[in-house]
Amino acid sequence: MGTKGTVASAVALGLLLQEGIGDTIRVSLTPQPGEARTQEVVIATEILQALGLRSFVPSVTACPGCGRTTSTTFQELAKQIDDYLRAQMPVWRAKYPGVEKMKVAVMGCIVNGPGESKHADIGISLPGTGEAPAAPVFIDGEKALTLRGENIATEFHQIVETYIEKRYGQAQAVEPA
Repeated sequence: MGTKGTVASAVALGLLLQEGIGDTIRVSLTPQPGEARTQEVVIATEILQALGLRSFVPSVTACPGCGRTTSTTFQELAKQIDDYLRAQMPVWRAKYPGVEKMKVAVMGCIVNGPGESKHADIGISLPGTGEAPAAPVFIDGEKALTLRGENIATEFHQIVETYIEKRYGQAQAVEPA
């Protein structure tokens, strides 16, 4: 049930799949009260994606938070971006081939933020405690701009949408009709 079932499934299946054993997986979980049985499918796809065997949805890396992060902005933005990407995938599968392999970073301070953001396709390093109210945005490993002010989250969300259209929309336009 819950976290215990998720961890047990991930460990057992991860070991087998890394050894090349098996070509079908099944996760069996006792659902939480009121939770849909589809959680089993979500966990199975996350295991395959974490192992790098399949990609189903863009991945969002977020920092765990520490003493340098006094607000929940990075957590809220990471969840908002992750939820948005997952919700759009049914449409994007056909419209933006390859978008499921995209990596996004939403980091909470300047310590690990720039490094993680540079390794993602697109990333942001939000200001942590005592940092200037500035959020550098990295696109394809390069610092592209710095966001400031009250609308950092909204602006980053729009930058992600524009990035997807530019990077993955071109793939469809290039294909012969």
